[in-house]
Amino acid sequence: MMPFKQYVSKIFFVCILSVSILKVVSADNISLEEDITDDGYLNTYTKIEAAFILSGLSDSDSLQKYLRWYDDLIAKIKTFDFDISNRVESAQTVFLYLHTTWLKTYALESTTLVDIARKKEFNCVAATILFNIICEDLGWECEAFETPTHVYTVFINFNQRVLVENTSSLGFDIMKNLKDYSKYLARYYPENMALRIGLDRLYYYENSKGRTINNTELLGLLAYNRAYLAKDKKDYKTVYKLVLLAQLFNSDSRSNVNFEIGLYYAWGRQLVDQQKFKDAFGVFADGYYRYPDNEDFKQNTMASFFNSMQVFWKDKNWKDTAQLMEEIIVLKLLTDKDRKNLQQLFLSWQNYFKIIADEDSAVETADYLQKLSGN
Repeated sequence: MMPFKQYVSKIFFVCILSVSILKVVSADNISLEEDITDDGYLNTYTKIEAAFILSGLSDSDSLQKYLRWYDDLIAKIKTFDFDISNRVESAQTVFLYLHTTWLKTYALESTTLVDIARKKEFNCVAATILFNIICEDLGWECEAFETPTHVYTVFINFNQRVLVENTSSLGFDIMKNLKDYSKYLARYYPENMALRIGLDRLYYYENSKGRTINNTELLGLLAYNRAYLAKDKKDYKTVYKLVLLAQLFNSDSRSNVNFEIGLYYAWGRQLVDQQKFKDAFGVFADGYYRYPDNEDFKQNTMASFFNSMQVFWKDKNWKDTAQLMEEIIVLKLLTDKDRKNLQQLFLSWQNYFKIIADEDSAVETADYLQKLSGN
């Protein structure tokens, strides 16, 4: 994984950039976003289908090609002479088979299952997703453990807790040789930080800041990593869409906090510079919802809000004025001074609607004035 809080409300802010980046739909014409948004679980798509779509496959033919690759892989594994009474040994057999066939070369940027199928390259996210989905399909219940820098496989229905590091062929059941594994883990830390924590404590440090996630949440890390790789192009619109998608799968990612915060700053600032104040409001408000203690997000949200309201008044855009007003009420950020400023604005709207004889909008304006007065 690359080093780097559920929404209070998604009603307004996700819709600002709602153009889909995933084109594949099911036979029922349901997109992956729609499937996961419904209840946080995949009901229409299988996890392997979702993994390949999140890997960037955008048409049904390509998806079917890689699903056949996976089916052939599962068929091969099922020919192994497993000892069904020893699930730990059986899982290790699958692990070693993958590392001698498909998980050949570790590459930080090879974060998708397509990278594995095409080039036999992987990082910890891709390898863990593939191993976990295979084990799940074989009936071995497993989850993942996400830390700020890494992700592992955790088996939860074995006689013992087995933790698997998927980036090394020596990583099965790492607790058996924790000293050597800590040395391996040190490569993910700056040398001075690793020494400060202590080589013998790196694993425990990692785990103290991590959490167990299910395999659906694990898939979200793939979208996060694709967003991380796309940010260098400064196409923040695409990066932001990928992050919103990732959040649908994994709403409380431990490994992407700094990346998310940096994205909200960069994308929001770019939108402000382009005077796209409404979109900037959506980004900063999203950031504030997820990180309510961040004062910058709070201030930038309010600045973008009032800039938007000025533009809407100039353009006589009442529809967007009313929409943003509903959003700011949900946010509960208005001070007494803000309320007084908005009252003056809405009095101007009220006079305007009287002049053009728009009675319905005048009534809506009166409702907002009442809310702003606190009555």
